[in-house]
Amino acid sequence: AVHGLPFFSITQIITLYTTTMKLAVISTLFAGAAAFAPAPVAKSGSALSATRAVKDAPKKKNITFGAAAGNVNPTGLIGDLPPVGFFDPAGFAAKASPEELIRYREVEIMHGRFAQLAIIGFLVPENYAAQGAYGDDFLAPTGTALEAVNTDPLWLGLTLGVIACLETIRLLETEPGTRTNAKILETGLYPEQSEEKLAEYSLKELQNGRLAMLAFAGAVAQELVNETPLLLNLQN
Repeated sequence: AVHGLPFFSITQIITLYTTTMKLAVISTLFAGAAAFAPAPVAKSGSALSATRAVKDAPKKKNITFGAAAGNVNPTGLIGDLPPVGFFDPAGFAAKASPEELIRYREVEIMHGRFAQLAIIGFLVPENYAAQGAYGDDFLAPTGTALEAVNTDPLWLGLTLGVIACLETIRLLETEPGTRTNAKILETGLYPEQSEEKLAEYSLKELQNGRLAMLAFAGAVAQELVNETPLLLNLQN
């Protein structure tokens, strides 16, 4: 002990850190699992049927996140689910006009879509690097996706360039209020296109996108801290 403080060995410190990381990962998995659960849909002809179904469900005690939490959703937008309810601690919805609210939702959906792709962009290259599929210098030396910033800046620039081109085309070909339409329905991928089903799909996409944004932020923070690939962290 030094000045009355207990002395911890390196082994004890590593054991404590590993246990803490595992508990954090398990907590995150439990918290995010709700986003993949089937959303209840009311028998309504409105595109907001998923929201009505949540409001009509048995009342549960919500987690309090400021004055706005637990209040009735004043926006008419889907996405307020138990236990959090209507979550707007910064008051953006109260300050925004109807046009601004629509834009906020469009931006949220697009960020969620990119975040889902970004998580795949972490896991797939890191798996290839672990298998040595592209040589020992691929994502070297740590094997994390963030190494591409240092070892392959050209690929990073090309990725950002492709995203910029796609976003420019989307803005030129669409009008405000329709900019989240990815033309999926027009291709016939979803033969059942009732309003109830579309509301359910929209709610699932929104929740999965929110989870992906949190996952992407967590992945970046984790790899900056311990420089270890995501799958390796889970295996350990």
